Order: sequence, then C-alpha cells, then structure tokens
Amino acid sequence: MSPAKWSAVSRRSVIPGRGGRAALEAAFLWAGGLLSAASGCRHVDADDCQKNRPTLGGEYACTVPGFADRDFLLRLPAAFDGTRSLPLIVAMHGASGSKEGFNGLTCAGGDSKSPSCLSQVADKEGFVLVYADGTRIAPATAASRTWNAGGGGARGLRCEHACKAGVDDVAYFRALLAEIAAIVPYDRQRVYLTGFSNGAAMAHRLACEVPERIAAIAPVGGANQFAGASPCMPSRATPILHIHGELDPCWPYGGGLGQCVAEQTSSGPYVSVDETMVGVAGQSGSDPGWVARLGCTPTATTTQVGRHPRDSYGGCRGGVTVSRIKVLGAGHTWPGGDQYLSSDRIGSVAPDFPASQLIVDFFKSIPAR
Repeated sequence: MSPAKWSAVSRRSVIPGRGGRAALEAAFLWAGGLLSAASGCRHVDADDCQKNRPTLGGEYACTVPGFADRDFLLRLPAAFDGTRSLPLIVAMHGASGSKEGFNGLTCAGGDSKSPSCLSQVADKEGFVLVYADGTRIAPATAASRTWNAGGGGARGLRCEHACKAGVDDVAYFRALLAEIAAIVPYDRQRVYLTGFSNGAAMAHRLACEVPERIAAIAPVGGANQFAGASPCMPSRATPILHIHGELDPCWPYGGGLGQCVAEQTSSGPYVSVDETMVGVAGQSGSDPGWVARLGCTPTATTTQVGRHPRDSYGGCRGGVTVSRIKVLGAGHTWPGGDQYLSSDRIGSVAPDFPASQLIVDFFKSIPAR
C-alpha cells in the first residue's frame, strides 16, 4: 500500500450551503464542546509511513506506534526532497474536532485554496506541518476528539473528556515526534506548536512539561488550563505568542464559564488570558502566569498588529519574549480564517488579522533552540 496521500478537498471545514452549516451546528450542540470545525470532515485512514516513506511534497496520513487511533496528517512542502532537515509545526485541534478539520478552520471562508490557510502558509515558508489527533470522545466519533490539556483540581476547572480519562498526551507527543523523525528529516531544534481552543491549551501544557522539545508556541483561543490546576515548572523558558478573541464566548478572554452551549454553563470555568500570561493578584490557587514564571520584565511594551494590541514582555529567562494579542471584536475563531458557525453562537472572525502568516513569521523569528 502506498502512503495514504489524500485530497485537500476533504478537509473543508464547512459543507457549502445552508444545510451543511446547519448540520455542523447540530453536531456542535450534540458534542457540547469547543470544536475546531472538524465535524463536517470525514475520517482519513492512515498508513505505516515508515514502511511507505513519503518522497515528495504533499499530505500523508500516518500512524503513531503504540497509540492506536491517534494518527496524524503529515504535510510536506512542495520543495521537500528528503535531503534537508526542515522546521516542524505541530498543530492541535480544538475539543470536538480532529486532524482533518484543523486546516479548514484557518482558511478564509473555509476555502482550502485560500492563501490564509495554515497549510498554504507553511508550504510557502518551507515548514513540515503536522496535524495531530486527540482521543475520541466516544467510539463512534472519529471526528470528535479532545486533548488532556489539564483542568479540574481544587478550582473545578473545565476538564475535557481526555482530561477526565487521564490520557497521557505528553507521552503521545513524545511518540509523535519520534515517529515523524523516523519518517522524514526535521530540525529537532526548531519544533513549534500551535493549536486552537483545547489544542491551544495543550500547547501551553507541553510548554510546561516538555519545553526541551519545543522552540516556541503560538496558541489561539485557549489558555493554560493545566497551570490553573497543577504545578507548571518548566526546565527552560519557551517563547510564547498567545492570540485570543476579545469577545470569545466559548473560552472567555476574562475566564469563567463558556456560553456557547448550555453544557458549558455547568461544567467548570476556563482560566483567563490574564491569569495565563501575567497572573491575577489575590486569586487563591491561581496560576502566577508566564511572565512571573519565566522572570520577565513585568511591564509590557505595547505595539499594534493593525488595530489589535500586542503586549510583549522581554527580559525573560533564556532571552525569550512572551507576548499576547487581543483580537478586537473577535470571538472563538481563527483570525483571518473561517466563520465556521454563526456569529451569534461563537462570535466573529477578524478578517483583517492574518493569524496563520503571523504565527509562521513568529516561528521563523525564533532561532533553533
């Protein structure tokens, strides 16, 4: 069997037309989670890519030894020839999403040919891109998965299915990197993480627990749920670019209960962006935040990304910088990406904010670590 290469058409996040979007909303309500717009995508069967090694640019579905049903999509840029070690981006979907749906979330209008898509930007900039899969919520839900990004604890923080099940996603991440290395050459000093919602929270957790494997993270729409419930004591500092919609109703910028679906209002709060980045004074048991944890200068330098404020904290351990961008007027969406559900449910997309390009440019600015 040849490598499981497949068409980008199947990764469309929303089926065109009113019926497709209505079906996606129904799936979202049933799942009761924060999806990555994957519900409209079919599951893709994977192959043992060590035995059937890719030799050309394109997209391949590959298995992870020891983790049945936790496959990944391996996207190789057009210039790939197997002779050079390229930088690697690992992208993690949101709750109730899957690897097949992530790219569509990042595409303007859900159009997989849009230059705004993360896949298109990564290809253009010469990155290997991996879309990883979380754990199924139920046996029949191949396209509805979560990550154990932390939660619960004394504060009763929101804890997704994989969190409640105690899935060892740190072990999965290590196995994933090992399998990618066995298939294609990549630069192990330039491994970058991004994710949306629950996947963004997973990026934060990995920066807490395996920073020696990570050059930088750029989470979107999900904060550090792990550090709100468990000690986060990284062995080294990780550069961070956190992006979050100002009016996100699903993972509120100011924390608290989500408001996208009724189930969220009684299933535990989310940590705020402020707590994740700079800490919240006087809040018992809260996360001190990345700025304090990494010894950064406590006063931010504020610049603008278009009309959106970017707060950056320098002077951190290891010479890294920690930044956050508040996307004004935006909801639980990927800036510059798809309005995968109606704005009255998830808020709006910021069309003037090219998140995929900004994130890849951020990764390019971080030297090998």
